[in-house]
Amino acid sequence: MSLPDMHSAESIPEAARFEIDRLLNSGDLFRYTAPSDAPVSLLENEFAELMGSKFALAVSSCSAALFLSLKALDLPRDARVLIPGFTFAAVPSAVLHAECLPVLCEVAENYRIDMADFAAKLPSVRAVIVSHMRGHTSDMNAIMELCDAAGIPVIEDAAHSLGTTWNGRKIGTIGKIGCFSFQSYKMINAGEGGI
Repeated sequence: MSLPDMHSAESIPEAARFEIDRLLNSGDLFRYTAPSDAPVSLLENEFAELMGSKFALAVSSCSAALFLSLKALDLPRDARVLIPGFTFAAVPSAVLHAECLPVLCEVAENYRIDMADFAAKLPSVRAVIVSHMRGHTSDMNAIMELCDAAGIPVIEDAAHSLGTTWNGRKIGTIGKIGCFSFQSYKMINAGEGGI
């Protein structure tokens, strides 16, 4: 059995190309003047419903979602944000872009957050980003218990984990904010984008 070609993109289906052409031909690409049934509005509504969330906001990338999430928390400049050592470069970049400081937390051999290191560093931070990298979900019960007790908000970087669950709860809906990716190699491929 041979492996599929992981380096070539799948072609865009005819029905999708028709919708892309229809949207481009409308000339109405600015979301604030688009009708309520515009593709981005439908995506946001359907995604929120799928996740069981009140809101969803489509953005240009998961990196943008992480940045905006940090800004929405209204953290002071140079606030320390705890992130796992096993993450994608966009996570510490979003922290820095939001004028905060990343604090690395150790991960265990199973790629999940080392809870002893997490607990030790938690008192020195103002927020936490948990990256569910490639479906490796850390102990969200323990993380949320510690963070809730300390009043520290949790952002879930669920770019790699759309559709996964933790004890029956959808990843990306456990923390205060969940961020997802629609980049080419993620569960939903839009070429780029996030929510």
